[in-house]
Amino acid sequence: MNKLTQVEKETIEKEIKNIIDELIRGCETLDMEMAFGMFSDMPEFLMIGTDGTQCSYDTYLKNNIDYMSTCSSFKLTTFNGEVRILDRDTAVYSWAYGVQAKLKTGEEDIIDRAGASFIFRRLNDKWKVVYYHEASVPPKRIS
Repeated sequence: MNKLTQVEKETIEKEIKNIIDELIRGCETLDMEMAFGMFSDMPEFLMIGTDGTQCSYDTYLKNNIDYMSTCSSFKLTTFNGEVRILDRDTAVYSWAYGVQAKLKTGEEDIIDRAGASFIFRRLNDKWKVVYYHEASVPPKRIS
């Protein structure tokens, strides 16, 4: 494998961060296509949820769309986000964040701190998430 130049590393880091920004914008505007466009619709995709369950792309997408459809607003707060480049076609994004979701029922779900790891692969010249692992305590539901 050829070693990446500093410019190549900075370019990859910027591309990954732009994709994460799009995820955040999509969630906060409740635009599911924008929010979840970064995930790879392929049989190898794997998501591990906060409860330890593993799911495919289709299940992950359905679960999120179902939940987000109950929200009237959704706010993400990033505490830290870091890109680690493994090679020119593979990168890991580590994210520490919080969530404040207002539900259409008037209730609110709050996650003070959560963490996520995304493994990105460059597929057909586009960065896509092929693996995603989320960790948090259950949300606090406020009536």
